[in-house]
Amino acid sequence: MFLFTFRQDSILLADLHPIISQMYKKTLCSEEQQVSRLIKTIAFFWCITKIWSYKTWVTDRLYPVIPPADFLKYVPDFLHVFLFGFSVLALLVLLFVKANRLLLISLFLSELLSCSLDTVRWQPWEYMYMCFLLIIVINLHRPKRILMLGHLFLVSVYFFSGLHKLSRGFLSSIWMNMVLMDFFGLSMEAILRYKLYFIGLLIPFTEILLAVLLFISQSKKKISYLLILTHISILIFIGPFGIQYNSVVWPWNLAMISILIVVYAKPVEPISREFFITNSYWVVLWFVLPVLSFFGSWYQYFSFNLYSGKGEQMYIYFSEKEKELRPYFEPGSGNRNKNEPYIILQNWAMKEIRSAPVPETEMHREIAISLRRRYHKRIVRIMLYNPQTGKITEL
Repeated sequence: MFLFTFRQDSILLADLHPIISQMYKKTLCSEEQQVSRLIKTIAFFWCITKIWSYKTWVTDRLYPVIPPADFLKYVPDFLHVFLFGFSVLALLVLLFVKANRLLLISLFLSELLSCSLDTVRWQPWEYMYMCFLLIIVINLHRPKRILMLGHLFLVSVYFFSGLHKLSRGFLSSIWMNMVLMDFFGLSMEAILRYKLYFIGLLIPFTEILLAVLLFISQSKKKISYLLILTHISILIFIGPFGIQYNSVVWPWNLAMISILIVVYAKPVEPISREFFITNSYWVVLWFVLPVLSFFGSWYQYFSFNLYSGKGEQMYIYFSEKEKELRPYFEPGSGNRNKNEPYIILQNWAMKEIRSAPVPETEMHREIAISLRRRYHKRIVRIMLYNPQTGKITEL
């Protein structure tokens, strides 16, 4: 998630301030009502996201289903469909009835089991919703603790999201290619002439700064205004009026705006040392383990490595265009006087299941094994390309 620094930012914020303030005023006042609104907000956007990306949750698709253990490959297809249907139904019920622990636990276990059947289901938005859900399950009758833990989790999300963007991959793949060229339509000549390349570092530094201020500032609501502006900027950039990219995270950004409004509707007390000790397991999950992701020892999506440009890209080359995969071949590849037809895994996933591949090398290797087993006579080679280092690895 990143903040675009338009020249009109101060004007935009001034215009948005009364609108957002009015939204905060309309938010229910008591902590119990805040939590109720939080549950319904999460249920609404989670349900929309799951339905929009429904092929992520079923096996009736071409994109490989990769369970974390071999014995899970033999789970019948109908169980995937049942778990998807049950979760959607449970989320719809939460929109209209008061949440109870049994329903919340059932939803959590359903999602946990479903994600255990296919690794691509561990999307960052899925992880975030499940964290919020578990917070609520454990502390259902302690609304103040739910809101304080929600606040702490949001600090982690923005802090590590910004930290992961401090990379050459972000400046090259995201800032220069996607933002400056695709969105603003600037040429490489203009980028070099006006020295715009390193200005992109303002985005991660701003995101980290806002996370720190969200944690230490007495004016958390004002900081949340800036974070809301961040998500509005993201929607302008990747949304239907921008570059139209990764549509599954559009409702997630709307959810983040709503969650910020609900959590910071009332002042959040400073977090005491006793609170940290009592909830040390959350601190480890959100602030200690994500550090390991920089050393390849913790999942990138569990540390909110988003739009950092650091992930490897997988290219699958075929001897000829496989009929069932034709919609996913890159345009122009395999035509006369061209190289072998090929598929980019990222684009395939976005187009068919509307979710991004999990950016872990071991997952790419498992996908390569699955594809070779299915198309062994027609696959020429499978390559991993690291845009940061330029390294190419053949699987």
